[in-house]
Amino acid sequence: MPQVSLSLKARLALITTAFAAVLGTGIVLASLYYAHDDLRAALQDQQDSIVKLASDQLDTAMEDRVTLLSHVAPQLAGELGRPGAELRRLLERRIPVPGTFNSFMVADAQGRILAHDGVPVNVGDRDYFREAARTLEPVITPPIRARINGATGVLVAVPIVSPQGEFVGLLGGLLDLSSANFLVEITHNRLGTTGFYCLVSAGRMPVYVRHPDPGMTAQPARALGDTCGVYDRSSAIEFLSPSRPLISRYLMESTGWELVAVLPAREAFAPLHAMQARFLGLALLALGVVALLIWLTLRHLLAPLTRLHQVVRDSAHDLAAYERLPALQNDEIGDLARAFGQLMHDVRERREQLDLSERQLRAVTDTLPALLAFVGPDERYVFNNLSYERTFGIPVQTLRGMTVREVIGETRYARVRPFLQNALSGTSVTFEVEESDPEYRCMETNFRPEWSADHSQVMGVHVHVQDVTQRKLETMRLSRISRLDHLTQLLNRGAFESLLQAAMARSREDGRLMALLYLDMDRFKAVNDFHGHITGDLLLQAFGRRLLRCVRERDTVARLGGDEFAVVLEDIGGAANARRIAQAIVHSVGRRFFIDGVFADVDVSIGVALYQGAPMPDQELMRQADTLLYRAKAAGRGRFEMGPEALLGEGDED
Repeated sequence: MPQVSLSLKARLALITTAFAAVLGTGIVLASLYYAHDDLRAALQDQQDSIVKLASDQLDTAMEDRVTLLSHVAPQLAGELGRPGAELRRLLERRIPVPGTFNSFMVADAQGRILAHDGVPVNVGDRDYFREAARTLEPVITPPIRARINGATGVLVAVPIVSPQGEFVGLLGGLLDLSSANFLVEITHNRLGTTGFYCLVSAGRMPVYVRHPDPGMTAQPARALGDTCGVYDRSSAIEFLSPSRPLISRYLMESTGWELVAVLPAREAFAPLHAMQARFLGLALLALGVVALLIWLTLRHLLAPLTRLHQVVRDSAHDLAAYERLPALQNDEIGDLARAFGQLMHDVRERREQLDLSERQLRAVTDTLPALLAFVGPDERYVFNNLSYERTFGIPVQTLRGMTVREVIGETRYARVRPFLQNALSGTSVTFEVEESDPEYRCMETNFRPEWSADHSQVMGVHVHVQDVTQRKLETMRLSRISRLDHLTQLLNRGAFESLLQAAMARSREDGRLMALLYLDMDRFKAVNDFHGHITGDLLLQAFGRRLLRCVRERDTVARLGGDEFAVVLEDIGGAANARRIAQAIVHSVGRRFFIDGVFADVDVSIGVALYQGAPMPDQELMRQADTLLYRAKAAGRGRFEMGPEALLGEGDED
């Protein structure tokens, strides 16, 4: 009979099913959720009933007082003319104080307070007075400050109307909010142990009539939906940790005010919270027991996987570690271990072949003077030849895995990075890097990307760096020789024309003033003919040196041929600066030359052509300078001429 072996998946499924009772925790939580909702609804109904009853009591008390004043007011229509003391005694007999009000007041039709000893008081500007006079109906005010005694309270005002229906005065009873009365007593009542009431007035600017905090009396409130200042929001897990209080509201019929009752959640849901704590404690205990059982079971079942995990970790530095795998069972873990063993066997063989290939490659590359390397996509070195160790002083074994930045340094990396990024993007790059510290060196670098087999991505970059300093120096020497006049070592005509074009282009870009000077030595031919060509050559050299001393270091000085010279002055600021330089040249050349034991007297004529970005070819500017030069010669030699006229006044300030 064949042996039946359950798969790892089947065994885990059976174990998970056996411990499905853990879901009971979810059932408990759901039960607690609905229990919380049911309890809140029941408590809300109960509290709403209490608030309605309290509101009805307030309405009854307020209506009794309005009725009392409405009964007394008609009796005063003909009594307002009595003396104050007599009128006060009359009212004291008819209005129980402090049984119904804490104090009372009576005013005539102009708002003057009667039956009051002391400084006259007028309430004709009060809103309640105007409202009662306009409507001839009772008015109940929000908390106000009495002008008679400064007390803060609620005034119940009833108009006094004559038999003819005219407004003749006002009778009011004050409920002082700092003394005992039915409004004050409402905030002394408690809902449970920590619950409380507050009373909010109506109208455009509602305020607190009463509040548990005496300092909140007469402070702004919401006409509807006020919460007495408590936070009325549910928490994220309200059914487990209630935070939203129970709030009930009821509008008084007599005043339109809103009576608000608040019972904190801590007290309201205390029984449910205790039950929740017990349920959650038991659920956590059960969960811990189940978790322990599952862990012990899986630990036993997955022991082979644990051994395989250890072998995989050891294989990172020991390719033969797979040989230590124990006898494997016939399940998914066994299949995985066998596949891993075969894979590591192949990897070890490939590694041996790769090491052999690398040794052969290194045997060739280590003999080359150039720097050869391969850099991965993460800019880390995968291969280096021995020249890297000689150049940077880092062993080849240490170099492998280091980044390009770490090996060549921040300064060099900043120059190399754009080219390396281009190569990693798939573009072959060749460039030169020049250094002058401690001596001039030029390194030519070639980056060639290595593509994957399907040419879909760059796997790295081949690096080839060779020293081309000698070749570069020879190239620069030849270039310099080709640009210099062999006699004076000044720039020759070809170099001069190239630099003039560049200077004119810069002037066109930024609009700055520049000048071109054409110079011709006067009487040079006489010196050359009388004293010989050697003396003439020495005179040309001395002339070139004096010319260099008269201009700025950044200015361009060239010998065009024979005794003709040229100077390019860039960014001169104004024509006056070009004039000063020309004068300095004339003065310097005008001093006698002492050449090879003889004195030579020569002068110089100069044509100064100004330029400031106008569209003009360089040949035209040279023609202008040449024309000005011959004008200077015609005017007597040893002088200079400037033009064009339009630029002579440009920026003459220094």
